Amino acid sequence: FGQQVEVEPLEGFVEAGGSRPLTLICKPSEKLTAEKVPIVCNIVNVSFSDEGNAELPSGGADAEAAEREYEEVPDSAQELTLQVSAIADIPALATEVEDVNFLPTHMFGSKVFHFLIKNPSGIAVPFEWRIQGKQASAYTVAPMSGTVLAEGEKDIEVHFGPKEVENFDCTLLCSSPFIDGGKPVIRLPLTGSAIRPWCHIELPSSDYRSRRQSDVPLDPKYHVVEIVSLGTHVKNTKRFYVCNPTAEPLDFMWQREVPMFSQNRPDTGDEEPFKCLTKKGTILPSKKFEMSFEFSPQSSNTKESFWSFVLLGPKVEEHFLLAGIVEEPRVGMNKPSINFGERLLQGIASETVQLVNKEHIPFSWAIDAASFQEEGELQALSISPTSGVVGPDSSVTITVNFKPLEERPFNFNVACNIKRKKEPVVLNVKGIGYKIHASLAIEEPGGRRVINSGLTESLDMGMLQVHEQREVMMYLRNDSKRNFNFRVQMLMGANRHPKPIGAFEKPPYIAISKSQGVAEHHEETAIEFKYAPRDAHLLEGSILQVAIPAGPVEETFSIALTGGAKRSRVEFSFLSHDFGPCFIARGGATMAGEPFATSQDSRYERVDLIATNRDDSDCLIATNFQREPWLDVQLNAAMIEAGQSMRIPIVFSPREECEYIQRIEFVVNDYTRMHVDVRGRGCPLKLELIGSEMQNVDFGVTKGNEVVMRQVRVVNRSPRPVTFELDDEKGELAERSVSWSPAHPITLRPRQTADVDLKFMPMYRIAPFRLPLIAKCEHGAEVRLLHVQGTCHAIEMRLSEHSVFFGDVVVGSQATRMLRLHNFGDLGAKFRFEIATKYSKIFSVSPSEGFVRPQEDIVLTVAFNPTLEKIQELKRADKSRRSKPAGGDAFGLGMGIAVKDIRCILDGHAPLQLEASGKCVSQPGETQSLEFSTEVRTKTSRSFTVNNPTETDWKLQPQVATQDPPGTNFFTCDKEISVPAGKQETVQVYYLPLTMTGAEGTNSPVSGKPRVALHRGTVFVGTPDGNAVCYELEGTALPPKAGARLESRVPCKKKHTQAVPIRNWLHERQRFEVSLELVEPEPGSAKAQGINLQGVGTLDLPPGLEREYRFSIYAYHEGSAIVRVSLISQETGEFVNIEVALEFYAAESLATIRMDAACRQLAKHKIAVANPLMQPARFTGTTENFFRFSPETLEVPPRSEKTIELLFRPLEDGEGEAEVMLKSNELGTYPYTVSWRASPAGLEKAMVLKAPLGASVVENFKFMHYARETVTYNAKVEAAPGHKGPSIDFLVESSQVSAPACANGDPQPVELPVRFQPSMLGECRGLLVISGPGGGEYKALLTGFAQPPQPQGPIIIENGKQGIVEFRNPFDKPTDFSLQVDNPAFMVPTRAQRIDPQKAVQISINFKSDKVQGGRLIISCDKVSTPWIFFLKGQV
Repeated sequence: FGQQVEVEPLEGFVEAGGSRPLTLICKPSEKLTAEKVPIVCNIVNVSFSDEGNAELPSGGADAEAAEREYEEVPDSAQELTLQVSAIADIPALATEVEDVNFLPTHMFGSKVFHFLIKNPSGIAVPFEWRIQGKQASAYTVAPMSGTVLAEGEKDIEVHFGPKEVENFDCTLLCSSPFIDGGKPVIRLPLTGSAIRPWCHIELPSSDYRSRRQSDVPLDPKYHVVEIVSLGTHVKNTKRFYVCNPTAEPLDFMWQREVPMFSQNRPDTGDEEPFKCLTKKGTILPSKKFEMSFEFSPQSSNTKESFWSFVLLGPKVEEHFLLAGIVEEPRVGMNKPSINFGERLLQGIASETVQLVNKEHIPFSWAIDAASFQEEGELQALSISPTSGVVGPDSSVTITVNFKPLEERPFNFNVACNIKRKKEPVVLNVKGIGYKIHASLAIEEPGGRRVINSGLTESLDMGMLQVHEQREVMMYLRNDSKRNFNFRVQMLMGANRHPKPIGAFEKPPYIAISKSQGVAEHHEETAIEFKYAPRDAHLLEGSILQVAIPAGPVEETFSIALTGGAKRSRVEFSFLSHDFGPCFIARGGATMAGEPFATSQDSRYERVDLIATNRDDSDCLIATNFQREPWLDVQLNAAMIEAGQSMRIPIVFSPREECEYIQRIEFVVNDYTRMHVDVRGRGCPLKLELIGSEMQNVDFGVTKGNEVVMRQVRVVNRSPRPVTFELDDEKGELAERSVSWSPAHPITLRPRQTADVDLKFMPMYRIAPFRLPLIAKCEHGAEVRLLHVQGTCHAIEMRLSEHSVFFGDVVVGSQATRMLRLHNFGDLGAKFRFEIATKYSKIFSVSPSEGFVRPQEDIVLTVAFNPTLEKIQELKRADKSRRSKPAGGDAFGLGMGIAVKDIRCILDGHAPLQLEASGKCVSQPGETQSLEFSTEVRTKTSRSFTVNNPTETDWKLQPQVATQDPPGTNFFTCDKEISVPAGKQETVQVYYLPLTMTGAEGTNSPVSGKPRVALHRGTVFVGTPDGNAVCYELEGTALPPKAGARLESRVPCKKKHTQAVPIRNWLHERQRFEVSLELVEPEPGSAKAQGINLQGVGTLDLPPGLEREYRFSIYAYHEGSAIVRVSLISQETGEFVNIEVALEFYAAESLATIRMDAACRQLAKHKIAVANPLMQPARFTGTTENFFRFSPETLEVPPRSEKTIELLFRPLEDGEGEAEVMLKSNELGTYPYTVSWRASPAGLEKAMVLKAPLGASVVENFKFMHYARETVTYNAKVEAAPGHKGPSIDFLVESSQVSAPACANGDPQPVELPVRFQPSMLGECRGLLVISGPGGGEYKALLTGFAQPPQPQGPIIIENGKQGIVEFRNPFDKPTDFSLQVDNPAFMVPTRAQRIDPQKAVQISINFKSDKVQGGRLIISCDKVSTPWIFFLKGQV
């Protein structure tokens, strides 16, 4: 190549993993031909000495090579070869034609001239043609542009089509952009002339001459008119125009001619099929005339007809050949076949095909029925329509229906006959018919029940509660050879229209796991059927149907459903209640522990919701509502008997002065949900005495039966009426004979007053006392109004025993008991005993009367002396005893005697009461029996022997009967006993009591029915020797011990529901009274007080069934407990004891508390803490991060509540979660999750500083440090808001300051010195930012005011010595200052001085004088008008 090819760049660097473009430039200066010339590129790896830290130089690759220092990596050089091919030549175009000359051409005609252009050069040359001349439009060139390949040639066509007779001389030019800048390189003259014909015939070109089949060639003078007919027996019209280019009208005529070779032309034997429709006419000047010929073929052969077109005026004749060609119509089906696949018998499947006509004329068609219908066989195929007409360029839809009636394959060739078409159009149709084999079964407790197809079978769903659910499994089996679809539907209403099965929301409230699907062949499909009624209704009339498509008539399995659902008819006395304004009970937003019930704390606003059961069966009612601090629904799950009502207390205890709204949800029978809306608002309570002097009421010292009166006045300063009742703690005032009026509840309107009269009327001795009088408000807490004090000297008598029991005493004997009469009073008193006349001969007291001195006691003897005569007399006197005493004989022996009205009459004291009772019995006799003793519902046995003295074996049938209680079968025996000859056999008698026995005359404590003392029965064994063995059976059924023991793990601080399974051992319905008892820890202990139990008091059990009894438990502390569940039958008094062992584990987070605050701002949240114990409980708070409790330790009195505050003071902005907890040794741990968010703190108090220009001032910025640990703060000054850069006028004296840890949460004040040295007059601002890890960030706005320079001095200078003046340039730029003194005794070394910004210099001043003088150093500049003045004082 030499210098004709250049590469750019010649050298450079390619980074590792990168690429670099290279440019090849070819600049040939002479002809060139080169192929695959190698160009070598040398490559070597390099390492840069400045790699990693030096910046790349600018300027591209050359700059890199020149400026970057590198070292070549040894043995890394290699060569990369690039092969380059190139051709360079001089472009040229040439042709051998010198001109283009067209022969005379008829108007509207066209002639073509061909010639070649050649490219002799070695490169391709593009070209472009254009025509110059006035008649250039008469010529066209093809192609107008293109490229001639190297050493190639191109064929060029020039067309000449004159439209008028004119001069057509033009020039054809060819140019190339490669040659002479696009100038023409070929010039060819174009010449041509036009001839005006008598007429011009507009016929399209035809290739019929080349396709014509004849022995005689066709004369070129004939114009060919080709007519194509689509089929035979159809008229086809051919139209074309003849133009008159002359200025005169022309008359014409068409004549048929018979050429000399007519005997050899095609198909000359048939009737002439051609007809001229325009045989004569006149063509007007410069107009066209339409000629028409008609072609009606009778066969499919090609027809020819020769005609002459004669112009009558000029005698001009043109010859025409009419060629008629018959073509097959393009009519057919859009698809050749239809495959219906496998179809169910009698099922109809449809497919459509299109009969398409692609011709421009219509065709009639008809389906041949014999092609798909077989005589004597069932027809499986039908077609619609079977005939019609298909329009031009359109289609007809034909529907093919396949309905198999036999289980076999089908194959049809359906023929469609098309008019004027030789062969019919054939459509192949295939299909297979098959049958469904299915069965359905329902899973029932006794096994699967098969449902017969075509029959309606029943299924009883039972009578359910609304929202209860029952499931039934159905199994659909497919025994067919193929899969089939199925669907499950419901028939409802009078018309039994099938409906799809939806969800449970609409009747009949049925859902299906598979409403439709595919059953696999030889497989079983499980279908789950669920009935979950949402409202009361009946299923009668509902039919569940499983339908399987087996043809037009589906195979169905029908199941008539019976049963339904009923809604528990529980009515509420109200559905919404507004408590209105109510007094605030406690302050606290979060509850720690389980709150007390109203029975334990009656300070709340309460309303009773009455739930009435209108149903004919008992209902279980419960609530999902979880108690809020301000609202409690005191309802545990309970039974409401049919027709009965229950009161449900709703307690409203507002905690704040705000509006409260809540919706309470109740659940009846575990399914029906009912709602009650409640609302109310809180307000404070203020009930006080008018004066403070009324707070203490003193009755002084009085004697018995003396009355002392006092009066106080109460005022209501609350914003709402207050209803209250006066009461004392534990009734101690009433015990001390203190009463008040009004004693009933009273209501005071706001600011209304009421007088309270206090009366002290003691009847016995009362020690000195001082007790409070409390106002119990219906809508708030108790208010202590005043204290009452006083004392009384009187008699106080007491008996050591209030009742005496003698037990069994034999008739005729006497039993005595000792007791004491005590006098605890200050005065003595007489006494005497009075006994009713009918008991006075049986009971006696000795001494019967006497005197008791103060602080003395007398021994009394009470005697019981029953005799037969006294008992008979007592029976006669007691008219209420008209029947024989239970368990006694004819004389009344065994009868219990009790007297309840033995009175001790005292002077000056209320009578004392004494009760005495005993039982008179006779000496018991001896009886023999077979005795049993066992726990109730526990089997035991006793035995006796039967001796066989004979020589034959005995087979004995013992007869056992239970006589008491009648109708039972507590005693049993083996049905047959075998006794061998000469031996004896033991007979076992079994005793299984289902009811307990009791002492004679006792009744069931629940039902009140009498309970037998012994279960009695007999066993009789007759022997073949004429003797018999008979025993009396006596059984004692003891109370049962604890039954099964359950175990469960329960979380602390959360209510847990425990299920206990109970089985009814009788064959009749039983209703149990249920009681819960805490066995461990010991009831009354501190641990037991931290466990709360709640459960339903009754339980109904159907005969022989097992159900679960549920009770709730709430535990405060980790540990374990044993709960005993006792169920006592209301009818029989029988009971069951079951123990549940519970393990309590640590509680999780009890609640999430949301707290938001800005940094260093305090947010509070109250937590109400309940103490259910009988002893005080101490709570200690544990926190993290920015939280603490106030107070940190809280002691809650027994059976009360208090509030503790959680404090949140964030120091850094952000958000997150923290764990806080309250710990109590008595009640365990109360964990809470706090979701907190801290927003950035605002600006601290702004700091304002003032200083003269050139001087400075220092002041301390004070802020409060809240962190619990020592924090080192960093301080800096930033730009104030709205300013671009930080001010240089503010400086922090110390960039760091240390703050000590805060003890007990008290903040520590911290001070930071800030200096202000102005650099310009006016106001400037800055932002002080103080931050430290763990202490947060403080921001304060700094505002500085620069004052004019102030005088300074005096500066004392000794005579002949120098004085120094310190001066600082306050500006932020170098400044020129002028220095001058106003006294010549003082001298400065220079009058002007340039000082750098913020730089301080020392100015020397000399003083020389023999006396003391004063002067001033004046420093000024252009930036301020007020100079700096330093007073000078020279001393000698």
